[in-house]
Amino acid sequence: MFSEQDIHQFKQQLQKAILICREHCLYNSTKWVTEILDGIPEHFLNNDQPFTIESNLPLLTTTDLTPELTATEFDKYQRAQVLFEQCQFDNVAAILKGYTAPRLRFLRLYATYLAGEKHKEEATQDIPVGPTEIQPKQNEALNGIYEELRPIRDSLDAFNLYLYGIVLCKREMEKEAAAALLESVKMYEYNWSAWMQLGTLASTTKQFYDLKERLDQELEKSIVKNLFLARLALEIHLPSNVFWEFMQPLEIHFKGSIYIKSQLAMAFYNALEYDKAEDLFDQIRQENPYRLEDMDVYSNLLYLQGSREKLSVLAHECIQIDQYQPETCCIVANYHSATGEIAESVKYFKRALKLNRSYHLAWTLLGHDYIELKNTDAAIDCYNRAIAINRRDYRAWYGLGQAEEMIDKPEHALYYYQKATELRPDDERMWKALGGCYGHLHQDDKALECYERAAALNNM
Repeated sequence: MFSEQDIHQFKQQLQKAILICREHCLYNSTKWVTEILDGIPEHFLNNDQPFTIESNLPLLTTTDLTPELTATEFDKYQRAQVLFEQCQFDNVAAILKGYTAPRLRFLRLYATYLAGEKHKEEATQDIPVGPTEIQPKQNEALNGIYEELRPIRDSLDAFNLYLYGIVLCKREMEKEAAAALLESVKMYEYNWSAWMQLGTLASTTKQFYDLKERLDQELEKSIVKNLFLARLALEIHLPSNVFWEFMQPLEIHFKGSIYIKSQLAMAFYNALEYDKAEDLFDQIRQENPYRLEDMDVYSNLLYLQGSREKLSVLAHECIQIDQYQPETCCIVANYHSATGEIAESVKYFKRALKLNRSYHLAWTLLGHDYIELKNTDAAIDCYNRAIAINRRDYRAWYGLGQAEEMIDKPEHALYYYQKATELRPDDERMWKALGGCYGHLHQDDKALECYERAAALNNM
């Protein structure tokens, strides 16, 4: 449990983190920090006097994490920040070329990485595709960043370690990546993006608890650690009690946080408690109707609930907010899928993937549409792409099993259903599918075991 003093100190660190993450152009981390901070109860805040940076300067000073710059470095950095905000990543890297102060090095190399990602996406063929598509290009900036950071790895600050961790992940050097990211969050735990990158390296129950044990050693009492472990428990589909173990102490103090509410809604959705999830999503929509995050999952929920009218309203409202967001395209696609307009659904899923090629949920749902259209080759391609992005996507593994059964390859389907069941051992649907596959292979004893497991889960 966390005391009121813990929450008060956490609030101060969040206020400081907004400046630090923004200084490093880590806008996803900044956004996450503001959503948590906005949920802090008012009795922890002093509203009796105006809050200004100047009056809180002793609290908000950032020089411990971002060493002071020379006048020339400061001017260069300010210019680079403005260009970064305009997504002129190549320009940022050029302006900061040769500068090695930690903050400037990070922004230069981070911009270089993002420029490489942008060029990679631009060079990728249209959506999709099929088995004949040329494999996507790699980010050509990775090797240069790796060669610059590797020799000075032991002297890197938290942010350059975070970037180094990303590069190591991309190079599939997972052990080294985990070490770099663990060290990064230990040095500065309020960079949420570093936590999210660390989370991609855990996909099994054992890996989760190994990571938890290491974090407990490095960060004995940390609210951010609890928030991370709660989210990771959701993402790798651990039993609900594991999620609540970490979230319950936080929910008490952050009931007003939209982020916390969205995590609770996702937990109910994953546990197939759709009515509770829908109530929470409705509450989120009412409190913050312009927030698009997690609304794609909400649209999936409405699809499963058969709530076409609410799904139509959601799709219309999201189009009015921003029709060019991947989440909006996914929501509209779900609406068309719910109304049986599969061709329109495919079009919007493709549009979502043009905007964000790493949108694994859209790949999975597009695969489902291709299953409906009996285009198993395209479906298999989509599911494989989803798994390449997120190997914890049990729906994609399940979809692969369905596709392989459709082309009369039950021995292949068996493998995919086993993977889906490993990821969702408490989901009766996975066991039924696995049982059916064993039945097709005339392994009746194993089929019976699966059906018994599914029945037991259904009666819980």
